[in-house]
Amino acid sequence: MIILLVFLLCFLLLISHAELGESTWELSRKEEFQFEHQLINLQKSAIKSIQTDGDIYDCIDFYKQPGFNHPFWKNTTFQMKRKLFMEAMKTNVNLPVSTIGLKDGGCPYGTVPIMRIDEDGLTRAKMNSKILYLTEPGYHYAILQTKPDLTRKIEGIQAAFSCFNAKGVDESQYSSFRMTLSNNLDSIKTGLTVNPLLFKDNKTRLFTQVVMDGRRQCFNYLCPGYIQLNPQIPLGWPVDTISVIGGEQYVMKLQVLKEYINRGANTTELVWTLRVEAVENSILGFWPTKVFSKLSEFGNYADWGGEVYSPLDQPSPAMGTGIRPLGHKWSTAYSAHSRFVALAYHEADLQSKFESPNDTEVYESDSKSYSILDIGHKSKMPGDYLIIYDGPGGIQSN
Repeated sequence: MIILLVFLLCFLLLISHAELGESTWELSRKEEFQFEHQLINLQKSAIKSIQTDGDIYDCIDFYKQPGFNHPFWKNTTFQMKRKLFMEAMKTNVNLPVSTIGLKDGGCPYGTVPIMRIDEDGLTRAKMNSKILYLTEPGYHYAILQTKPDLTRKIEGIQAAFSCFNAKGVDESQYSSFRMTLSNNLDSIKTGLTVNPLLFKDNKTRLFTQVVMDGRRQCFNYLCPGYIQLNPQIPLGWPVDTISVIGGEQYVMKLQVLKEYINRGANTTELVWTLRVEAVENSILGFWPTKVFSKLSEFGNYADWGGEVYSPLDQPSPAMGTGIRPLGHKWSTAYSAHSRFVALAYHEADLQSKFESPNDTEVYESDSKSYSILDIGHKSKMPGDYLIIYDGPGGIQSN
């Protein structure tokens, strides 16, 4: 906790040097071009490049990562970035060699891994950038969601996702296990996905997706302002321990959590951190909350579960294993699921604590093809709140 407070104090100093309006997400055409140009030319400044199973991750100097090119950081001095770096590295130093992420400890000290992207990859990402809503044709959901309440103050979401690999996902489709935190038209989504259009393969991968003001959507490192902290676990990383249907099971526990520190009377400075609870609850990176408008302080809606997309003229893919859970006939060994589903609510003068969700409801956009079961607490482990969601798909409209 002391490390986190010091880390956030450094961030407080950083943002006190940036004169910002309420939301600073938008880039000018010139700034966006410069950001994209840096992304597709990262290998030129890489300290080291790691090639693994068809992917290339460039180890970039912490201070030179693309996220720092966002106007949010333009008035930040090197000394301030240095303080941020030193405290951030303390959250990842002396960690055991993980079974997830890049091998041999990942990137060298002082650098962070960023998946290499070329112009084709950039084009693919832009094709994925359409803003989507629950009721749009082609999108299918089986989720547990909070009921409408504009006064709700959410400071974090959590879930441990089953690491299945959805089969039969064509190039123009995707199938995801994910969770979403939102406020109005701002949202942060993270989880595991099979998305051939975005990644050019059918591997199950860690992903993030951010929507700002309902006008712009981006994925992973293509989101301006995101700062990578972890040297071993990059966004877009392919899960290498896949669950076996009816056999050995693996999960990845993720959190999106608001971290904040008091600056003075009635004044706080905030970041949304992305954490993975596999390496001592390590922080992967963060988004400054001030790049958002409505999500600059709290969320008021959350959901967890499965999401599938397919063009209307193609049969929709499986949501997970393709085995739809029905009534009392369900098993975590045979269907996609999330455990330890939880929310962290705002509590004045207290640290946020995760707790099982209440005031929720299930939503199935196509109940004949995809189902979700709100199982609740079915084990003796504290906080082990379970939902199961899956289905064979096959929905098609001519």
